[in-house]
Amino acid sequence: MRNYVLKIQYIGRNFYGFQKQSSVKTVQGELEKALSLVLQEPIKTNGAARTDRGVNAINQYVNFYTEKSIDVMRYRDKLNSMLFREGIFIKDFFETDLLFHVRKNVKGKIYAYILSDNKKEAMFLMPHVYFYNGKIDRALFDISANALKGKHDFSIFANKDRSQPLRNNVCNIFEIGLIERPFVKIVYFYGNRFLYHMVRRMVYYLIKASTGALKKDILLNPFSADTPYTRQVLPPEPLFLIDIFYNQPIRRIK
Repeated sequence: MRNYVLKIQYIGRNFYGFQKQSSVKTVQGELEKALSLVLQEPIKTNGAARTDRGVNAINQYVNFYTEKSIDVMRYRDKLNSMLFREGIFIKDFFETDLLFHVRKNVKGKIYAYILSDNKKEAMFLMPHVYFYNGKIDRALFDISANALKGKHDFSIFANKDRSQPLRNNVCNIFEIGLIERPFVKIVYFYGNRFLYHMVRRMVYYLIKASTGALKKDILLNPFSADTPYTRQVLPPEPLFLIDIFYNQPIRRIK
C-alpha cells in the first residue's frame, strides 16, 4: 500500500463546498472522479479542511491510498488537463509515509478574508471582495482582535445546533492580523481549528468593532451571549484557505 498527497488550489464558487456529496458538484467529488479515471480504480480521498460552499483554497491538502506506484509528474499533468477548467489545479503531487493523514496531523490553518471600502478601485475583484461601510480604526481592530486570540469557547460565533449539545466549540486562535493595501484590506486568522461559519462571523464582528459600533468593554471581553454582531455570516467568495501547517514537515518519498 502507498500513500500519496496532493497539494491543490481551487475556486470555491464553482463548487458546493469541498466535501463529497451525492447530488451536487464538490471539490472532493470532482477530484475523486478524475483520480479514479486516470488510475483505473476507485479512489477515496481525505481532505485537510472541509471548506464551505463558495470558499476558495490557495493551499489545500488531500491524501489517498493505492497499491500502485505512480509517476507523479505524469499524472499531475494529466489530472490538471482534466480539472483546470472545473476550477481545480494540482500544485504538487508526491508519495509520503503510510501513517501520515492530511487531517489528523494538522497543527493549524490560516484563513484570510478580503475587504474593501473603495467600490471604484475594487469593483473588478468581485465576487472575491466584501464591501463595508465606515472607516476601520487600526487601534480598535487590534484591541478587538487581541481579545479573540487564545483558547476560548467560540459558541457565540458557532452555528446553533440543539442536536449536538455536547459539541466541542473550543478553538485556539494563535494570531489575527490586518494587512492594509491602497484599496483592499485582508483580515487573516491562524488557529488550530475553526467552526462552521466561524471565520465569516468573526470578520463581521471585527468590522463592526473597528468602525466604532461597540463599546470598549465589549471589545476587551467579547465572549458573552449578549455580545452583538456575532451572528451575521458574510459571503463565502472573499474567504480563502491560505495554508495548512503540520506538526512535522510532510516527508516526501522519492
